[in-house]
Amino acid sequence: MRQIAMPLLGWLAIVAILVVACTSDEPAERQQLQQAESVTQAQRDNEPAAQQQQRQRQPADQPDKDDQPEASQADSKQSETQSVTQVEDAAQEGQETERQSQSEGSEAEQDVQAQQEEAAGTEIVLGGERPARLLLPHSADLTQSRPLIVLLHGYSSFARQADQYFQFSQSVDDGGFGLLLPNGTIDQIRNRFWNATPECCDIFGAEPDDVGYIKALIEEASAYAVFDQVFAVGHSNGGFMAYRLACEDVPGLTAIVSLAGGAYAEPEECRVPAPLSVLQIHGTKDQSVLYEGGRLPDHPAPDRRPVPGAKDSVLRWAERAGCVIEDAEFFPPIDTDAAVEGAETSIVRFANGCAQGTVMELWTIEGGGHIPLVWGTDFTPGILKWLADRYDLESVSDEAAGSGVETHTIGGERSAQLLLPRDRGDEPLPLVLSLHGYQGEAEAHDWYFGLSARILGWDFALITPQGTTDSRGYAFWNATDGCCNFTGSEVDDFAWLNQLVAEAREIVDLSGVYVVGYSNGGFMAYRLACDGLDGLVAIVSLAGSSFGDPERCEGAEPVSVLQIHGSDDLDIPYVGTLEYEGGYPGAVELINRWAERADCDVDAVVALSSMDLEATIQGAETSVQQVRDGCADGITIELWTIEGADHFPSFRDDWPDRLLAWLFDESRAN
Repeated sequence: MRQIAMPLLGWLAIVAILVVACTSDEPAERQQLQQAESVTQAQRDNEPAAQQQQRQRQPADQPDKDDQPEASQADSKQSETQSVTQVEDAAQEGQETERQSQSEGSEAEQDVQAQQEEAAGTEIVLGGERPARLLLPHSADLTQSRPLIVLLHGYSSFARQADQYFQFSQSVDDGGFGLLLPNGTIDQIRNRFWNATPECCDIFGAEPDDVGYIKALIEEASAYAVFDQVFAVGHSNGGFMAYRLACEDVPGLTAIVSLAGGAYAEPEECRVPAPLSVLQIHGTKDQSVLYEGGRLPDHPAPDRRPVPGAKDSVLRWAERAGCVIEDAEFFPPIDTDAAVEGAETSIVRFANGCAQGTVMELWTIEGGGHIPLVWGTDFTPGILKWLADRYDLESVSDEAAGSGVETHTIGGERSAQLLLPRDRGDEPLPLVLSLHGYQGEAEAHDWYFGLSARILGWDFALITPQGTTDSRGYAFWNATDGCCNFTGSEVDDFAWLNQLVAEAREIVDLSGVYVVGYSNGGFMAYRLACDGLDGLVAIVSLAGSSFGDPERCEGAEPVSVLQIHGSDDLDIPYVGTLEYEGGYPGAVELINRWAERADCDVDAVVALSSMDLEATIQGAETSVQQVRDGCADGITIELWTIEGADHFPSFRDDWPDRLLAWLFDESRAN
């Protein structure tokens, strides 16, 4: 296993702890404030005379830069409690410009910057007008794969101060990882924030595209080094942002760490999360983001919904990953908060049965507040060790990650991965294109369909490509008028997917091409059939549809079609709709269209045995209707109706095998 080395912890300027927070905890943080003041005074007693003289030259009404965090915390000027009053004042006074706010906010950041230079490795400025810093290990071979840690500060803090708290930059050289230090935007009361979840902390409704910003930074960072995995680590508002990223299509993201943050208020707001690992760290006496969950006490908006507690957040992700909840592991306690005596932090882990070897873990700091006093404890070494253990994971399943599967990068600047068996012999292989849904992500989609884990058993080639991102930051396929190019993009996904197939043919002999897609990916599957993807044999659409106007596919070559649809789907209704740019047909109309195109006898519909596809619906809930009589070239048209299922069915473990069996064994009669 490739390890991320642990740091030799030292006591940095302890005052930084007091501004990292989203809010202050009273009275739990009062003891920390007193400790910080005493340490800071000791540092000043030993300060060089030149620095003391520089302090004395500052205007009397200007707080000493090193004093600002303490003064802010002590007087509650930076706390979210005081911010409630400031919010009301700012609403009356009007919003100051971003440029003015950044000018004032940058002074404290520059003061911290000098303290980081010695600890950092190679430092690169990214992000253009909204700069971020990328730290890389000295004298490292940057062509070798390594993980990238994205560190997200809390409300009213900034990037370098977050690093001063977590102390990750001290381990960049020894650990060999990259460290990305981005900054949130500045709101009307001059506090930096992340537009994470609706509950925290875009107080004024500015709605900056922070997801797009972070994704762009990761892409820009990849021009300097090869990063095969991304870890998002955040405190408070930054922890909320880490959970937001877990629900977005962030390439390479495999784990998040949230200190005193929270997930979305409702699970449905994160409909198709990626199969990733989660570490939640939370103090039981946190008065800003409550350990047990609930509405944020200091948030100025009275209509904000309650957020899930620390336990519920971890359990939610454990259930999504298929972990065995009853088989929790408990580990000896560790010390992560110097303000609490002893080893106060309990550890519970869910790992058994979790998808792709992911792990869900909760560190509960008994008696800890919103800002644990972490220096000199197990906090930073523990987090880095936890991330190092996660670096064993690969982007595909355990079976596909083994030596039996080889990977080829194809597609040019917009790349995709072609996976195929290493020991494949001389026989041509079927190629499967597996397409994610709207706002989806390729790795999460592969976890949902489970195809990469079946490559060796079924002997096929697989491409799970990524759609492009629209102007709102959502991944999509430019499929039909109805779904899901909502921002007028001119991207030609048909041409690019055709290119992927052509490049795959140069690597391996193909016996045929098969397309499976979910939702927007299902729409794209029909688009490929209508426009004639080279070598296409059959398509499978789960909860997708096609063009509203059947003439749009006039002249298309017939192919085998399997439409799978939940009867209670409210997103893409089973019966279709006339809305959305001409609408789209329902499930029954779809199979009739393609049966007629293949000259099938549409009146000779055969009802096959029902089957049990959906894990949460009792019994054999899926009816099967097949049209094969009279169809040209042995083409088969089928409809699987999942009675009672919605837009996102929870499939049983044999779902990938049923899907592949239909594609390779049942989609053609001859």
